[in-house]
Amino acid sequence: MNPTGHRTVFGIPAVLTGPEISVIVEDLTALWKLTYSSPPKDLDTDLELCRKFFDPLTRGGTLRERLASLEKTPMKIRRASYTRPLVIDVGSGSCIVGVEARLFLDILQEAAEDDYFVLSSSSIAVMERRALDKYREWSTARLNQVVALRSGKAIEVMQAISVGLVIALLVNRSDAPERAMPKLSTDSPEGLRLNSAIYSGAERFAEIVMRNKSSRSAGERSLKGGYGLSEARRRLAHRLVTDKRSGGEFVHVSPEHKEEVIFYLAADLARRTSLTEDSLAEAFDALILGFRETGDALAHGSLIFERPADTRRLKTQFICAFAEARARNDRKSE
Repeated sequence: MNPTGHRTVFGIPAVLTGPEISVIVEDLTALWKLTYSSPPKDLDTDLELCRKFFDPLTRGGTLRERLASLEKTPMKIRRASYTRPLVIDVGSGSCIVGVEARLFLDILQEAAEDDYFVLSSSSIAVMERRALDKYREWSTARLNQVVALRSGKAIEVMQAISVGLVIALLVNRSDAPERAMPKLSTDSPEGLRLNSAIYSGAERFAEIVMRNKSSRSAGERSLKGGYGLSEARRRLAHRLVTDKRSGGEFVHVSPEHKEEVIFYLAADLARRTSLTEDSLAEAFDALILGFRETGDALAHGSLIFERPADTRRLKTQFICAFAEARARNDRKSE
């Protein structure tokens, strides 16, 4: 498309006549409709649509299905020999467009009535910078998500059952390798007893925090493969340790990060605007009661390590941390 050897942008000459602009706008608009099943609309909204094919987190199988469902690109457009990254030939007679094409189309649409148009270096730089920002946003999305989870800044609060489960581990003083809890499934009688013991208090805690009754299945109430611990691991990461030993897998709160875990959980709970100090104290007491009622199962396996004096200190520390986090939140919202 550039027989004169003049400067090009995405394979398109930087100097365009009115008729050339019309043809390119028509072609890119048609390709956009074929790619996203609707005509171009708001620029920001359209750029997000490009995730359909260009999001690096999209599964390969999903991408293959989407490509297979594309209609054939008209021969007129294919013969125009548009190149990457403006237009991408995905095989089987189909082409797609994405971020660069949508940004380029936005520039050309503003010049559609002109006799000729020159793509300036500044406009090209702005376009390329915006494309780079969009790709950077997508490529760092998973990293940002993990960082937000482990720093307590995710949009969603931590599941109450997961908070309760970690507190139950702290109540049992499972904050050292020698006091770790075995990760057993609920398939065996022993596993069912141990999981019920550690989850009993956690569920009572969650019911008061959420003000509703738990409806999780027995399989989910498990330290091995259960949702509660999986969610806690996603949030607390290295602060919740799984040890692999000859006797199986064991979980405990990292002793080096115990204080950090307490403040993390308290701060997460403080984001629940309907939760008060009194209701949190009530939930904590319910957790302790439920834990002690089922503690025989842990004692049977020499796995109960709770000390009432330590539990009282833990509760006081937790409530104080919650109050401090709530006060910080209130100051930020003023």
